[in-house]
Amino acid sequence: MIDTRIGIIYPGDGALDREFWDFAPEGVSLHFTRQPQHDDPVGLQKMAELIDDGSLESCADSLKIIRPGVVAFACTSASFIRGLEGEKIIRERIQSASGSLATTTSGGILAGCRALGLGKVAVAAPYIEEVSVKLGEFLREGGIDVTRVEPMGLDSGIAEVSVDEVVQLGLKTDTLDAEGLVISCTNLVTLDAISVLEERLGKPVVSANQATVWHSCLLAGVSWQADFGIGRLWSADYAVAA
Repeated sequence: MIDTRIGIIYPGDGALDREFWDFAPEGVSLHFTRQPQHDDPVGLQKMAELIDDGSLESCADSLKIIRPGVVAFACTSASFIRGLEGEKIIRERIQSASGSLATTTSGGILAGCRALGLGKVAVAAPYIEEVSVKLGEFLREGGIDVTRVEPMGLDSGIAEVSVDEVVQLGLKTDTLDAEGLVISCTNLVTLDAISVLEERLGKPVVSANQATVWHSCLLAGVSWQADFGIGRLWSADYAVAA
């Protein structure tokens, strides 16, 4: 039985719908709508287009029919490039257009770090450097220290990166003083990498798709079993999540 509907606004090139579903608890259904395709390389210009082309409102409005408990903007980079205030504005725009609570992937990652009590994290990102460093700035603005930002340097083909490559990226990114690892991008596979990395590193891993679904469920009032979910995030202290 489906009890909670969550709307997902996904960029036009989003290719990992199945991964979101695999993170979701029983009783939650995910309903995707996509923004128009932008053919520019993955960079600051493309990210700005995703929040400035008017599609946020039209996508959010299209989800009204399902009466979602929460609508999530599932793009990490577009939701962090303008800092905390920019992320807040995105949520307000979605809430106004959809009539539902809203979150973003970047907001979910920040909330996840807080719920896990992480004061310092290392950040792995598939993007080029000019985009990747913005996530470090966003987390620092949110009170999370960043020990390293490790970009893969990709401006296309992110959905084609293998799980093995993600694991290697995570291992390369970690630092001794980092209390956890953040993996950015909702078009990067992490479902099968999280448990491997948490075991190898001995610390929590917060990934984009994981955090998007987790924070959406949290805001929608969804409950789940204590042993549910992939990654330590699902067992985090909800009371301190933003």
